[in-house]
Amino acid sequence: MPTVSTSIRMSEDLLSRAKEEAQFHDLSLNAFIVELLSEKIQDEEDYHDAMTVLKENNRAISREEMLKKYA
Repeated sequence: MPTVSTSIRMSEDLLSRAKEEAQFHDLSLNAFIVELLSEKIQDEEDYHDAMTVLKENNRAISREEMLKKYA
């Protein structure tokens, strides 16, 4: 899959912390950010799938309840 370049704005403190974490995990800053974003999107997709199943079964619970129960 082709890649594209983008830019993001963040505080110097957040950038510094991200660089430290990337270094700790032996990743480039780019790889670290891409990995975090990918994991977050997967988590959100899983949440939406779970909510769809719950709604189909006429049972809805809050996001907070789900996180307490399954996190």
